[in-house]
Amino acid sequence: MSRGIVMITLIGLFVVMVSTTMVWSQGTVTVVFSEMDPHLGQQFELRIVNKATGEELERITVAEIPVPSFELSFTILEQRASYRIDFYADHNGNGRYDAPPADNAWQLAIDDASGNVTLDFHHNTDFTDIAWPPFIDGVITTGEYRHTLTDSATGIELSWQNDSTYLYVGLTSPGTGWVAIGFDPEQRMRGANIIIGAVENGEVVARDHSGTSPTGHREDSSGEIVQVAGTERSGKTTIEFSIPLQSDDPSDKALQPGQTVPVILAYHASSDSFSTRHSKRTTTEITLD
Repeated sequence: MSRGIVMITLIGLFVVMVSTTMVWSQGTVTVVFSEMDPHLGQQFELRIVNKATGEELERITVAEIPVPSFELSFTILEQRASYRIDFYADHNGNGRYDAPPADNAWQLAIDDASGNVTLDFHHNTDFTDIAWPPFIDGVITTGEYRHTLTDSATGIELSWQNDSTYLYVGLTSPGTGWVAIGFDPEQRMRGANIIIGAVENGEVVARDHSGTSPTGHREDSSGEIVQVAGTERSGKTTIEFSIPLQSDDPSDKALQPGQTVPVILAYHASSDSFSTRHSKRTTTEITLD
């Protein structure tokens, strides 16, 4: 097999998943991979993240690495911004990310981008645990999140996963109205950091609220939602989002890895208005990794 650099086309080999909040801008980044022989035939995934905001800009899944050397290019760079590129090969072949050494994972950085950027990556064993997160696209697939539960009182399906910086959450309600989760309440809604979302005319709308009383809440002056996406299908609403564990909003409590957090779950069966009283609500808890 040739060991020359091969530009692999996206057709038939790649699944490209692009965030709906991506801002296309002036620069192109090209990553040139070489000596990937140990991973021929293995699944490969890569994502690009804005360092400052934590927003994932693009994700690519390669069903099987076909050749030892190839390159990927993305026209996503915003000038003077910095980026992180996370990628891994599914070395143990189970179809999902596992921390090294089970899977081989790496990280590259682009600091203060200016113009087009080319990065060379030669296969090595200097692995990094990249804590591969769910993809925030409004669709929750089996095994996408490390933790899931179905609340018997409301029928809401809750999925979550965290790394040391961000919490990723998926909510699926048995209705076509809004759905919400509140973290670490003190008394009913009081003191909770509430994320409420709905899908209106095919577009996701989400707000960051704080519980101001046992039965009241209001929108925060500065929302802390990093990314959000949603879909409405078969009479159900799915909202996915990510938030920082350590919020800059003084009304939000910090979340810590390893912490068990009480949460409120609520939804409305048909109304997208955030001021409409819930159809059902409950309280449960989640444990962060």
